[in-house]
Amino acid sequence: MIPPLNYHSPSIYQAELNSIFSTCWIFVGLKLELAGLSHAGRRVGEHELVIQLDADGNPRAFKNVCSHRSSRLCKEGVHSGAIRCPYHGWVYDRQGIPVGIPIKEAFPEVAAHPHNFKLQEISCEFAGQFIFVRISSCGASLKEYLGEEYDFLIKCSHSLNKIEDSFEDTVDANWKIVIENSLEGYHVPAVHNKTFMQADGMDKSDSAPSFALRNPLHSSLTHSANADWVRRFQRIEKQIGEWPWRFEHYTHHLIFPNLTITSFMGYSFHIQVFQPATVKKTKIRSQTVGVNFQGTSTIGDKMIEKIYLDGHIFTRKIFGEDGDICQEIQAGLVQASRFPIFGVGLEDRVKHFHRAYSAASN
Repeated sequence: MIPPLNYHSPSIYQAELNSIFSTCWIFVGLKLELAGLSHAGRRVGEHELVIQLDADGNPRAFKNVCSHRSSRLCKEGVHSGAIRCPYHGWVYDRQGIPVGIPIKEAFPEVAAHPHNFKLQEISCEFAGQFIFVRISSCGASLKEYLGEEYDFLIKCSHSLNKIEDSFEDTVDANWKIVIENSLEGYHVPAVHNKTFMQADGMDKSDSAPSFALRNPLHSSLTHSANADWVRRFQRIEKQIGEWPWRFEHYTHHLIFPNLTITSFMGYSFHIQVFQPATVKKTKIRSQTVGVNFQGTSTIGDKMIEKIYLDGHIFTRKIFGEDGDICQEIQAGLVQASRFPIFGVGLEDRVKHFHRAYSAASN
C-alpha cells in the first residue's frame, strides 16, 4: 500500500511525474472541444502540450514550443484559430508545420523545407471522443492500455453532444488523495449528509454498489437506481424523448491515473481530470457533457434544461465539500506514519488504486 510519505514528499512527487505521468496514457480532452479551427494547451506532468485535430479530424499532440525561438505557443485552455506563436507570429498548420512566417525570406531553409521544422510531436491516440497522450515514445497502444474501458469510452462517445458545464479549480491536497476520495462512498454520510444523502434516485440497499476490479489499473462502480424512482421518472420520459445509451444505474469509472467518468442513467456524462499541480495541490478540470436527445417535446426541452442546471449546482456543492475534507486528509497525512486500514467491501477500489499506483511506479 502507499505509505503516508508519498503524499507529501517532493522527491516522490517528482518521481511520479517522471514515471506515472510520462509512461501512462493521460486524457487531455474531447474531440468535440476542438471542432472547427482551434487548439488546446494542456499540461501533463511537467510537460506543456498543444493539441489539435489534423485535416482528417484525428487529434495530434505537440510540445508547446515554437520551432523558431522556443516561446510557449499558448496557455492552458482551448483557443480558437490556428496555432500562432505570440512572440514573432509564426503560424502552424494542422500537422504542426510552419506555414505563416513573417519576413519569410529571412529564413530560406525553413521556406525550402518547412516539414523539417514542424513542431515536436508526442504520441497521441483516441477512443471515440476521448483524446489521450503519452509522453514516452514506448509502450502499449491506447486500446491495449484501456482494456475493457476502451469499449466503455466508445459507447459514451456515441452519446456525447456538447459541453453543458465546465469549471476548473484547485484543491489543497495531493492528487492521490482527491482521486481516492472519489473512489469510495464510505465518507458520504459524514461529508455529504446534506447533498448526496438527500439525493433521490439511488438504491439505498447495502448490496446495491458493485465493483469491477479485473483490470490491474482501472476500476469501475455500478450502483442501481431505485426502482420506484425509475417508475416515476418513466412518466416524464415521453416528454424528454430518447437518448443513445439509457441505463438504470449510476456508474463511476476511474481510468488510471487521473481520469474519472460518471453518469446516472446516461442522460449526461461528468468528466473530471485530476492534474498534479504541486505535491500538495491538485488542479481539477470538470466537465458535464450533454447527450443527443431524439423526439423531445417543447416541455421536454425545459425539463432537460432544468435537470442539467440542477446537476451543475449539485456538482459544485459536492466539489466544495470534497475539497474541504481533502485538505484535512492532507494535513493528517503529513503527520502520519502508519499505513492505511481498508474496510472490506467499502474501500476495495481505493485498495485497487494503491496496487495500480505501486505497479505503475516501479
